[in-house]
Amino acid sequence: MKKINEEFLHFLWKNQFLTGVTLTSPENQKICVTDPGFQNKNAGPDFLNARIEIDDTTWAGNVELHINASDWFRHRHQEDDAYDSVILHVVYFNDAEVSRSTGELIPAAILRFPSLMWDNFRELQLKKKWIPCQDLIRNISALQKAQWTSSLMAEKLMKITGMIATNMKDLKGQHDAIFSRIIFRSFGLPVNTTPFEMLSLTIPYPVLLRNKNSAFTLESLLFGQSGMLDSVISHDKYTEGLKHEFQRHSGKLRDINVPAQSWKFLRMRPASFPTVRLAQLASFISKLYPPHQIIESLPEIKELYHLLRVRAGDYWNTHYLPGKESASSRKYLGKHFISNLLINAIVPYVFYYGKISGRQKYCDYGLYILEHISAEDNAITKKWNKFGMNSCNAFESQALLFLYKNYCSSDRCLDCQFGNNLIIHGPNKK
Repeated sequence: MKKINEEFLHFLWKNQFLTGVTLTSPENQKICVTDPGFQNKNAGPDFLNARIEIDDTTWAGNVELHINASDWFRHRHQEDDAYDSVILHVVYFNDAEVSRSTGELIPAAILRFPSLMWDNFRELQLKKKWIPCQDLIRNISALQKAQWTSSLMAEKLMKITGMIATNMKDLKGQHDAIFSRIIFRSFGLPVNTTPFEMLSLTIPYPVLLRNKNSAFTLESLLFGQSGMLDSVISHDKYTEGLKHEFQRHSGKLRDINVPAQSWKFLRMRPASFPTVRLAQLASFISKLYPPHQIIESLPEIKELYHLLRVRAGDYWNTHYLPGKESASSRKYLGKHFISNLLINAIVPYVFYYGKISGRQKYCDYGLYILEHISAEDNAITKKWNKFGMNSCNAFESQALLFLYKNYCSSDRCLDCQFGNNLIIHGPNKK
């Protein structure tokens, strides 16, 4: 007897089209599944709003699955009225009859499948490797890769849209203020996202907009609220000026700031120091706010890169840290940083704005940007490349990063189209 689990039964039920999966009734009734319904992750029956034909009678309702029919009683479903809506009890072993609270029997169906499917699934699950299918994934066809990549990006972008809507309720639909907060956070990638996000909460967006014509004033606001002006070891004329300017405007700010110790400098290239990023952000706000103007005309990729290539003010030509001189170099936003800004700020906002405003052209523009940016080159994408999953652009690399984080690292092979294919067909078929 194979020790299968309910998770695997859910997978089989959800994918009714799979060759070899059969349903039989203990009473030899004819069972035809018109719609398996959608999986319920909350309390109640496993699948909701299914449509089933039993002996030419169409039923609409919910479906419950168990390894053993007697699990119905072990889980105490007979005490829960929510299970009166079950129209079919799908089991692997039919060792008991179950009924609704009215005493009416619930039809049962026995689910059968080729043993090879379970063997393939177990083979994936038992592999203790970077991802379960790393030795098999080359067998996935190019068409299946393209289809799953597109589905993953749709899932990722919808997830981001939901997160933006949830996390920025306090801004009450102020789209440029929302965009600004996303930009702040992205300027902190990869290790200073939290203090940059905290900083965006301490300076109201209208204050930024009101002072956009003075990069110096913006610097004073950003450095003052960051707590860094209080930690400067050796002040010079410029930093003293920042302190004076900040004191003039501090009454318009929220009475909190970011603790100076929140900022991380360790093991970073000086060009990526948060001090440099703050100075660049001040120039960015001065040049490009209100931020919606960045995307208003849906600019071409080259134009976007040119538009976003701002640099820190002249003081920072000879400084990486306030009050401490260094060799001269202009502090422009580099191409790599701009690409990350596009991926992590511009595209999420554009897609969010397109969805909530009903303007598909913005959603399409977000996808256009991803398709025209080079793929990321990091530890995870290098691993994917090693196993034959190369990315041609940021659309594909973002999908693979999302796949690894949300599926592979949690062994969610049953929810993955690649895993499904390998479970159904085995490793030697495409």
